[in-house]
Amino acid sequence: MAEELRLNHPDLLAVWPGMGHVALNAGLYLIAKLDMDIIAEFDADNLFDVDQVEVKDGLIGKGRRPRNRFFLWTDPSRKHDLVVFLGEAQPPIGKYAFCQQLTAYARQIGVERIFTFAAMATQMHPEDSCRVFGAATDVNTLADLKELDLEVLKEGHIGGLNGVLLGAAAESGMHGACLLGEMSHVFRRLPFPKASLAILEIFTAMMQMELDFSELAEQVQVM
Repeated sequence: MAEELRLNHPDLLAVWPGMGHVALNAGLYLIAKLDMDIIAEFDADNLFDVDQVEVKDGLIGKGRRPRNRFFLWTDPSRKHDLVVFLGEAQPPIGKYAFCQQLTAYARQIGVERIFTFAAMATQMHPEDSCRVFGAATDVNTLADLKELDLEVLKEGHIGGLNGVLLGAAAESGMHGACLLGEMSHVFRRLPFPKASLAILEIFTAMMQMELDFSELAEQVQVM
C-alpha cells in the first residue's frame, strides 16, 4: 500500500482514547468533516488482548482486538496532505516498539511531521476558555508553535503514546509536536469537547486548513 501512495508533503496526526476523550474526539471530528478514506490498517494483535465482549439482545459476540487504522485527506491545493492514525486503544506492553513501527511507516509514505493531541487537566472552571499548550521535538517546529495562540509547555511529562510517539519520532530524526487541550479535572471521566475544539482551532490554523466547527461547538454547549 505504501508504494502506491503519492502524497503531497504529508503530515501525520495520531490520536488515541484518553482523558476527556479530548484527542480521540478531535481526531474523529477531522476524519468525519474531511471525509477521509481509510488507506491502511496496522497489525499489532501481538500487543493487544481481548478485555471484553459485546452483548446484543442476549447474545455474546466474538472477541475483538482494538483496531489501528490510517485515514487520508488529500489537500485540494496540493500543499500538505494529512494522514490521521486512529488507535482504538493504547497497547499495555511494547509501547516504544509500537511507536517505532508507526514512525517507520510514516517515513515510508513520506510523512514530514508527526503531531499528537492530548488533554491537560487543571483547576479551570468548565465555563472558562480552554488554553492550548504545545511542545515540539525541534526548535523549528517550536518556533511555529510560538506563532500561534498557545502556551509553550515549559516542563513536565506527556503520558501515554501521545508523548512516546514523539519521542520515537525525535529519535529517528523526524519533527513533530503535541498539542494539549486544557480541561477541567472534574470532567476526567466525561467527554470535554471544549478542549477538542480548542486544539482543532490551533491545529487547523497551523495546517492552513478550513474546517466547519459548528457541530463541535454545539457539543460544547450541550456539555
